Amino acid sequence: MREVINQPVSVLASFSHAPHGAVVVVPHIMKWRDRRYKLTQMGLYHPERRGRKQVHVFSFLADDTTFRVELDPEILEWTLVEAYYGT
Repeated sequence: MREVINQPVSVLASFSHAPHGAVVVVPHIMKWRDRRYKLTQMGLYHPERRGRKQVHVFSFLADDTTFRVELDPEILEWTLVEAYYGT
């Protein structure tokens, strides 16, 4: 089942440098609706341009739920866009 959410969430993530100089962002824990989700498997990642703005789109698995979140690097805000239950 798919749920469209579009709500700000808190994400604990690590940032590191890749060999070619880019910064790698890895989400670890997401807090949403007073519950913490430990991210067990990273899915797809891609940057997406929206006009002059760029956001970073992540998908990851926590238990049997897949989450799609976006990071706005200008204001450092995470948004939970969608959740897919029973994946």
